[in-house]
Formats: sequence, structure tokens, C-alpha cells
Amino acid sequence: MSDTPAQRPDSIPMSRTERSRIRRHPDRAVPERIEEFLRDGLTAHIACVERGEARLTPFLYHYESGHIYIHGSPQNATLRLVCDGRPVTVAVTRLIDLVASKSASGHTANYRSVIAYGHGSRILDTDEKRRVLEALTERYFPGRRAGADYAPAGDGDLTRMELADIVIDEASAKMRDLGPAGPGDSDPDVPGSAYVRPI
Repeated sequence: MSDTPAQRPDSIPMSRTERSRIRRHPDRAVPERIEEFLRDGLTAHIACVERGEARLTPFLYHYESGHIYIHGSPQNATLRLVCDGRPVTVAVTRLIDLVASKSASGHTANYRSVIAYGHGSRILDTDEKRRVLEALTERYFPGRRAGADYAPAGDGDLTRMELADIVIDEASAKMRDLGPAGPGDSDPDVPGSAYVRPI
């Protein structure tokens, strides 16, 4: 069997150092679901630092085997920074439910989240750009195929577009999947209401 990125243990994101250890509610850590959450996410918020100033930008993205791909205009400041190899942090979060409580402090949400740490590089190869963009389109629009459902990107389009590959060095995943758990939420004699509202 060939040693493809998907089969190499070191290509699977996981917590490796203190920076990715979950401290608050460690019982909600689900490291075995990191890849699932990255495949299912819709928006990746990419953060990095430039001259001491924090930058944060949301991107549509594609994930596969320890790599997060983002694309956009070469004029995108955050994308340019990601491409130069500096450390970046990626947050992918999906809200599932809003959870109401009988107490102010008990209000919360059910969610799936991943925090990943890595570094980026620029992809210049036109064929690789095309492959990643078609995979990204398929992820957001399942069943759509280049050449059948939409005109494929031309070489000029791909040359003018910036594509960054963020290699994940380590990551952690966390989730909540519970009902109301505030003081008195399960007691019918306590006034107020508590419920779960799907988003």
C-alpha cells in the first residue's frame, strides 16, 4: 500500500503540545473527531500576526489529510501573510443548538469546534490549483462537476488566483451536545424556562 498523506499517522492533526491542550471543560475534548469537524465545517477563521498586529479573516476552505486550503485575490492581505510561511491559527466552529436556561449564567450552545496551529505556503502549480478548487466546489455544492454544471476555471483564472496550503502542526477538537444544565433547569418547581433550540 502506498504511503499517501491520508495514511501517514503524522498527517492526522492532533494535540501535540501545551498550546493545543484543552483547559476549560477538558471533558468536552474529542481529538478523534478533529478531521470529521474539519471536513464538515463551512468557515475557517485564519489568524496571524503582522508587525505586532493581529489579523483575522474568515475563508471558505477545503480540508484533506492535515492540510487546509484557502484561496482568494493576491491583494488579500491575510492570504499574502499566510503564504509566507509564518505561524497561523485556524478556528472552525459549527453551532448546532442554542441552549436556554432558567439562570442567566446557564445559557449556552451546542457546538463542534477545532483550533488548529500550522504554517502556510503558496501553491503555484496550475493543475494542483484546479484540483483543489474543484474539490472545494464539490464540498460546498455536492454533485456539481466542472464542465457539466459550470465552466471550469481557465489557466489565466488560476494564475491570477492565490491558493495557500496550511499544513496543520497540531490541533484540538471540542464539542458540547447536552440539554440545559444550569441551576434549577431540571427542577419543575424553579420558575422560568429551559430548552434547546436547533439552529
